[in-house]
Amino acid sequence: MKNTNADAKTPIEEKNARHARRVAWAFRIMIFVAFATAVSFILAFERDMSFSSREFIVGEPASRSLFAPLNISYVDNEATDLLRLEKSRGVIPVLRLDPAVGQEIRYKIDRFFLALDATKGVLPGNEKTKINMPFEISEGSVNALMNETSREEAWKRLEELIEKSLAEHVLDDRLKSDFVNAGIDRVAVVNTNAKTEETLAVKDLLTLEDIKKSASGVLRSMIPKDRDLRDAVQSVFNGTMTSNLVLDEAELKSRRLKAAETVEPVKKEIKKNELLVQRGMLVTEPMKTRLNLMQKGLAKQRVIHKLLTVGILAFLTYLLGFLYLMVFEKRTFASFRLILLIHTAIFTTVVLCKVVVLWPGSTPYLMPVSLAALLLAMLINYRIAVLSAIAVSILIAPITQFGADIHIAALLSSVAGVFAAMQIRKRIHFVKVGVVIGVTYFLVTFAYQLFQEYSVREALLIGIQGFANGLLITTPIAFLLLPIFESVFDCVTDITLLELSDLNHPLLKRMMVEAPGTYHHSLVVSTLAESACEAIGANALLARVGCYFHDIGKISHAEFFSENEAKQAAGHHEKLTPTMSCLIIMNHIKDGLELGRRYHLRRPILDFICEHQGNSVIYYFYKKAIGQAQSESKINPDDFRYPGPKPQSREVAIALLADSAEAASRSLEEPTPESVRDLVRKVINDKFIDGQLDECNLTLRDLHKIQESFECNLMAIFHTRVNYPDHYQHPDKPDLFKGNQFSKFRVEP
Repeated sequence: MKNTNADAKTPIEEKNARHARRVAWAFRIMIFVAFATAVSFILAFERDMSFSSREFIVGEPASRSLFAPLNISYVDNEATDLLRLEKSRGVIPVLRLDPAVGQEIRYKIDRFFLALDATKGVLPGNEKTKINMPFEISEGSVNALMNETSREEAWKRLEELIEKSLAEHVLDDRLKSDFVNAGIDRVAVVNTNAKTEETLAVKDLLTLEDIKKSASGVLRSMIPKDRDLRDAVQSVFNGTMTSNLVLDEAELKSRRLKAAETVEPVKKEIKKNELLVQRGMLVTEPMKTRLNLMQKGLAKQRVIHKLLTVGILAFLTYLLGFLYLMVFEKRTFASFRLILLIHTAIFTTVVLCKVVVLWPGSTPYLMPVSLAALLLAMLINYRIAVLSAIAVSILIAPITQFGADIHIAALLSSVAGVFAAMQIRKRIHFVKVGVVIGVTYFLVTFAYQLFQEYSVREALLIGIQGFANGLLITTPIAFLLLPIFESVFDCVTDITLLELSDLNHPLLKRMMVEAPGTYHHSLVVSTLAESACEAIGANALLARVGCYFHDIGKISHAEFFSENEAKQAAGHHEKLTPTMSCLIIMNHIKDGLELGRRYHLRRPILDFICEHQGNSVIYYFYKKAIGQAQSESKINPDDFRYPGPKPQSREVAIALLADSAEAASRSLEEPTPESVRDLVRKVINDKFIDGQLDECNLTLRDLHKIQESFECNLMAIFHTRVNYPDHYQHPDKPDLFKGNQFSKFRVEP
């Protein structure tokens, strides 16, 4: 059983509803802000965003004198780079003690003695001696080391020399020479193993040649008597010894970069009214730099001012549009789909206008300013279209440098296009709309140019551009964009409705064959709804087409609906409980939506399917259930209600009333004007009291007009005929048609 108090909500449900409302409001505000921001940037965009001055050319005389119009502070990159270069050059070279030098020297000595052992018994000068030695050495030195005792003595003395030499900072001769030639007098020596660093004078560093000379003096004291052995040890030392200081280029580069980064940028200033260049002077590179800086400053200032201007204009326009929709167009404001449609149409129009302005050789008079109004007039309503016309005419003002002629022409031609679009039923009608927009644009621009004291010929030339805009630009673009907008935003125009009104539509043909009674019922309901919509100024075409498809869900179980065959339907329902019968009847809503989506019907048509019964009670089966139940209190009327929702638009509400009135009229045995009037009044009152019309914007005056329309049309349907005699008697020949051969014919008016 359903809760009888349907409107009651738990605290959690109320909290969730408040949260959903806050999220919806935040999303609407986000849409408006996002589009206002996007439009601002589109309007502020310039085709040429470069800041370089092309007026002054380096090496050429200045065409005019130029004074700085404003104060500008800038960074002198050239001076800054020079200071940074000097700072980086001030970083002393970094030398690193190579710990692998000692091992490399000892490895060479080991190889030498191994090669020496391998040459025993080989005659001097043999090629084998030259090949195996790791360095060049004289034959005399090799012979001096052939003796075992001499070799041990040489090994010992070499070890002492190497230890003593590696204790010093030994630099390559060529590297020291480069330092001296470059004027470098100090270096940083880094000991990686000891993690120490010291600064030494270049002149105090020993070269490899210095170490070799020092070793010669040391060897005289170590080996005073055996000259051959001393020469041999000297030769081995000279061949194996190398410098232990290497230039650390990576560390030097890193230190120079860090030193350069410590230099503050050199800031300079151009004073307002300062002479930048004088006419006739040759433009130099520094002058050109200052001129470019000034032009860049002016361009940035211009862009900022323009962005601020269009931003204020766009946000104010969108804010007022937001308030207008919130106060006067609540149903449109509640639909995110329609809000996005409005913003997309306006944004597309602004973008196309900007493209026309940026197009080389184009003119602002060719901007499709009426596009948004034309699209929205056909997709939503004319009030929204006029609102968009006002918004676009304001938004394009910065593009045209606030030109009054284009601003007025945009507004008036858009409004004229809205009026012309009210009767678009065929594709050829777009030509009429284009002519109306073009003529309005022509008249406004022509009159304005005459007011500005242009000649008639010049005014005509500009006016013709406006006419071409309406007929050859705005209208064709609208024609091409209309089906895209219809598909993306799930809307319908009168053109689409006319296409759907073709009774050869596959769904209508199926209904004609499978549910002929429902088909006839839909045609009658569509006639009633169309006339009623015309009476109150609603969309009659939408009502007619919507009523064609409102009962397509009955195709699946046509035999259960009385309009197809009353006795057969009654027989089917006698076998079922009232609840089951009610479920079958209600399912025609769900089945209709599934069929509609399968055949790609648009949302406005689907609204007729799901809303044409509202959430009213299926009274027949409700009363039947009460009759079968022991107590009326056990039957909940909410179990016999359609799922809804209630009608949200005037057209669907009229379809609901027409559907009920047509169905009820079938029960009239003798339809007289009084009985039809009472029936229609009762149907409308019942639906009104049941609250089915609460969510649409029908007024009591509208209901009165709808009632009169229903009465007139139902009386036309149930018109009575005059009974004629069986035989027609000619006044001059009374017996002419006597006889049975003509008795079957009857003449009716």
